[in-house]
Amino acid sequence: MASPVSRRSQSAPLPALTGRANYQVTASSRRTSSGTVPTLKVLRLSDERVIYPFQGHADMPFFAEAGAAQSYAEAYGWQLVDGDIAVPE
Repeated sequence: MASPVSRRSQSAPLPALTGRANYQVTASSRRTSSGTVPTLKVLRLSDERVIYPFQGHADMPFFAEAGAAQSYAEAYGWQLVDGDIAVPE
């Protein structure tokens, strides 16, 4: 009996992602007793590498409003993406 073939190997290869399309930026915020803190995760999709957060990263600043915190996190995330595109690890 032949060994089963995975579904992924039967499908067409995924198109190569380039530039900003190769990244997922997830920005949000969370409320603390000191204010609202931005939360951020940046993922490079081609190799599933987490660009942010990384060990030793600096804390994000506090904000009065959740919208401002989320906007800050998203802008910071895209800055990290642009930096990774310019100088990939």
